[in-house]
Amino acid sequence: MRKIPLFPSCIIAAMSLLFGPPLVVRCPAATKEVIKFAALAPEGSAWIKEMRRLEKDLKAESGGRLILRIYAGGIAGDEIDVLKKIKIGQIHCAAFSGVGLGKILPMVRVLDLPFLFRNKTEIDRVHESLREYFKPAFRKKGFEFLAWAEVGNVHIFSKVPIRKVTDLSRLKVWTWTGDPVAKATFTRMGVNPIPLAVTDVTTALNTGMIDTVYAPPLGALALQWHRSEKTMMEMPLVHSTGAVLMSRKRFRRLPHDLATLVKEEFSRAMTRLTAGLRKQSREAVQMIRQSGLTVTPPPTGEDLQAFYRIHDQVARDLTGRLYPRELLDGVYRLLGRKQR
Repeated sequence: MRKIPLFPSCIIAAMSLLFGPPLVVRCPAATKEVIKFAALAPEGSAWIKEMRRLEKDLKAESGGRLILRIYAGGIAGDEIDVLKKIKIGQIHCAAFSGVGLGKILPMVRVLDLPFLFRNKTEIDRVHESLREYFKPAFRKKGFEFLAWAEVGNVHIFSKVPIRKVTDLSRLKVWTWTGDPVAKATFTRMGVNPIPLAVTDVTTALNTGMIDTVYAPPLGALALQWHRSEKTMMEMPLVHSTGAVLMSRKRFRRLPHDLATLVKEEFSRAMTRLTAGLRKQSREAVQMIRQSGLTVTPPPTGEDLQAFYRIHDQVARDLTGRLYPRELLDGVYRLLGRKQR
């Protein structure tokens, strides 16, 4: 890792003592740039552990000029709250899942369509290919794209096994308030979903207001949602796309060398985090099994095709509303598929 040199202004000033009249020399302290970063991930999670490492790296490599101040566990509010705080300058940078990203740039939600990806190779190919496509679009919305951020495969947790699409119709399913993709998905599955903020889900599970949720395995463990459920569907509902964004206004105020450092180090951190989270996600599924939940095997045959048809229907429903048809077609080309 490289160090950013500080200009030796004090040395230059001191040399002037040798060649000029006596001066009173005061060495100016390097200006500290503070970046306030928010995330829903709780303290102690893999996400925040990586951010703590990044915090140290940024401080060390900038010679103490760059400080990352971390607000973990949703203490800055949910993603919608954080967006409001970025707008007024209270927060500068944040990790967003699809819900937050979609509020800024709706077309990015094409990556959150249900049953879109079949493996990690497909995920990585599409993300890498579309990175430069989305960057200027985020800038127009006032945000600097720093890196894709792994959220991971999202699974359905329920009190009864889900083997067919029709199994969901009798359940009380939660959806994240303001998420049009989740709402369209569950509606197509014959469900009238119950919208709630993430922070209200635990209470809703405990009171019986809802009985079915969706989350990455690590998230379900961290939030303890799995304790209220009996089964987890092994086939992912979706691969949740996340990204780290920074206020464009705040980013442009950084000295050029520090702006470059922020981009480079966030990219490195997210690459490390993705590798770590994928490993930990597999371990989390084992922990979920050991906690007593039944992991329902993926459907096969016609039952599997019925889930894939949900993808086709939702993709058509949201074309022109969230994303243009040409973007969806581009994703299918990268995946080597055609819209059915």
